[in-house]
Amino acid sequence: MAQRSASLAALVGVVLIGMTGFGIFLPIFPFLALDIGATPAAATFAMGAYSLGQLISSPFWGRLSDKVGRKPILVVGLIGSVLSYLWIAHARSVEELGAARMIGGLMAGNVGAAFAAAADLADDKTRARNMGLLGAAVGLGFIAGPALGALLIGETPSREGFALVCYASAGLAALAAAVALFFFRETLSRDARTEQGKARPQRFALLLSRPALARFVTVTFLVIAAQALMEVTFGLWADVELQWGPREVGWTLAALGAGAALLQGGAAGAAARALGERVTLLIGLALFAAGFGGLAVSHEVSTMAASLIALVIGIGLASPALNSLIAAQADERERGVVMGLSQSASALGRVAGPLGAGALLDSVGPSAPFVAAALLMLAALFVALGEPAREAAGAA
Repeated sequence: MAQRSASLAALVGVVLIGMTGFGIFLPIFPFLALDIGATPAAATFAMGAYSLGQLISSPFWGRLSDKVGRKPILVVGLIGSVLSYLWIAHARSVEELGAARMIGGLMAGNVGAAFAAAADLADDKTRARNMGLLGAAVGLGFIAGPALGALLIGETPSREGFALVCYASAGLAALAAAVALFFFRETLSRDARTEQGKARPQRFALLLSRPALARFVTVTFLVIAAQALMEVTFGLWADVELQWGPREVGWTLAALGAGAALLQGGAAGAAARALGERVTLLIGLALFAAGFGGLAVSHEVSTMAASLIALVIGIGLASPALNSLIAAQADERERGVVMGLSQSASALGRVAGPLGAGALLDSVGPSAPFVAAALLMLAALFVALGEPAREAAGAA
């Protein structure tokens, strides 16, 4: 028990440090792209290149983590992040930005490995808690990261300030890799690893044979596509509607992460125990839709803040419940593949979201991506309302 707790604590530390580095970088990227001459549409395409790389590579990393364990994938993925951030610091064109982001995405096997490791350390009673703790680590990373980025960028953004933020992200990714290497203990036993020559679970066969898994993976795609629509356009929207710069955007995203972390660290698990994971997911999705709808009609800080509160609660409730429901559909030998499927759906959503966001923003207006995000969340709510899955089952 103590060993499991220590491994979970190390895993949370790895995710927290790595996501802090990602969070530092996220709010400044649109402004960095505009600074080197990119159009808003090109900026969103470059941002989405990361997710395109992740979409391509996630199944490979998931299968590999079932074979060699979670720890090597964690370390390699974080080293890939270091290289990507360093390249971005020296990028001189939007094409370079996109290529650097693509490399980061191709190497991003650490996210799926982290959630698979959390599932390794859980039983039916602690699965939602473990997913919530990892979600809280992501949320805390989005508190510390954007806040630190807002401090580093300075009052007047410059190329030197952008580079400094990228170096800070690279340093934190390197630190997370060191923590994973020296403090995280492998969670996948040798007996549970898939062996060379033995049949491995196939992604599409799993989806076809398990309708509940297919449904939750579809919900993941819709949720992440909606989030991506917001993430890549929020800074551009705030620039137009509120005349904000990267510092204000960074503090706002930090506040968003703070609320999500508080919910995922405790309240989400309590809600899942009291209401069930499926009901918790449905409530979270409804609040998600309301938050995006509110942003679509916001033109001042007060209405934006109310909308973001709904988003925070939605994120805090829906994300751990969804990850737990997906993990419940896999047995011990399938977790890497199943969580890889989840990450592939996430990556596809992060590709589709920015592609649509740029076109909507340029052709319709700055609020149009939020309208599209609200519609996607309503679609996710409809899909999630399907036949309930067995929440405590090892595999549906």
